[in-house]
Amino acid sequence: MLRFIDAGESHGQGLCAVIEGLPANFTIRKELIDKELKRRQTGYGRGERMKLEKDQVEIISGLSDNKTTGGPVTILIQNRDYENWKNRKSEETFVSVPRPGHADLTGEFKYGTGNLRNSIERSSARETAIRSAVGALCRQILSELGISIRSKVQTLYGLNDTFCDLFDDSLYEMIEESPMRVLKNEESFIALMDSARDKGDTLGGWVYASCEGVMRGLGSFMHYDRRMDGIISGAVMGIQGVKQVSIGNPFLNFTGYTYHDGIIYEDGKLTRLTNHAGGIEGGITNGENIDVYCYMKPIPSILLKIPSVDLKEKKNTESRYERSDVSAVVPLSIVLENVLAFEILKEILNTFSRDNKEELLAAIKYREKRLGELDEQIINY
Repeated sequence: MLRFIDAGESHGQGLCAVIEGLPANFTIRKELIDKELKRRQTGYGRGERMKLEKDQVEIISGLSDNKTTGGPVTILIQNRDYENWKNRKSEETFVSVPRPGHADLTGEFKYGTGNLRNSIERSSARETAIRSAVGALCRQILSELGISIRSKVQTLYGLNDTFCDLFDDSLYEMIEESPMRVLKNEESFIALMDSARDKGDTLGGWVYASCEGVMRGLGSFMHYDRRMDGIISGAVMGIQGVKQVSIGNPFLNFTGYTYHDGIIYEDGKLTRLTNHAGGIEGGITNGENIDVYCYMKPIPSILLKIPSVDLKEKKNTESRYERSDVSAVVPLSIVLENVLAFEILKEILNTFSRDNKEELLAAIKYREKRLGELDEQIINY
């Protein structure tokens, strides 16, 4: 079983993760993980923190000659901002005024440490750096299995970008080069972002990711917690700030007749006329692209004042501000890609359960052979 646990705080020494259950003999390149970390840090609307951090990963166990050994892989990202915080006095880091919309107050309800700073540090979206690194490692294995994942920003506040095929290389190159990760309306998106910054406000929006090459038959309808759409949705909702998830395009209206993806037999295989289901039916992947959309709320740390309470003084006051982005929808698209990579690889390993690359590839090939035979024999059903 593939799993990981991560640790670290926003302004602590660093973030780390231990990944258990990776098959042996897969090549892992550190520079590809660092590339994903850099993608996460770029984009329009990012705050001052990203100018301080230059995230790179250290891999301190689980590899030999750049190949997985089957043992736990331990990875580490240093926090450069730690040097600016390590000598601060306790009264300088003490926080008693919660920011509405953050985990400041609910964390105190839960853990009761007497200092909201403890909630702030661990609940921070800084944790997505190590989570992205875990996914970036997993997607190198997925690449060897013929699976790729791409994303874009779809909306910002009330502004929409055009829908497109993310696996059209010419279009995706334009998205990757855009600081807003959009295809058509970059100038309008940037103007909207600038307007919010000038007002001291923040913006939310939708991002879209698609996974190509995912094999048929992952997930199960046998139990509620094994449904692939449920697994993905839970993981995506676990990204800081995400409030809605959709498998398949949530912006289109259908009747039953127009929604469901017709099945045809063509060129010796079963295929679909459309992919409104987002690649999953009955909790099981159907071989089409897995399409995932998620909505991130506006960042709660804003310059504009919101009513709050000083818990120490027991009096009404105004919310406090901490350094933040104007919007995190651009980095969210990158985080989403890497979260999906981990969940897809995890379900592949749950399905085929092999300890090394060679046996895993053989098991997948056997499944594909059986499904190929099904495709060939369909006319005899």
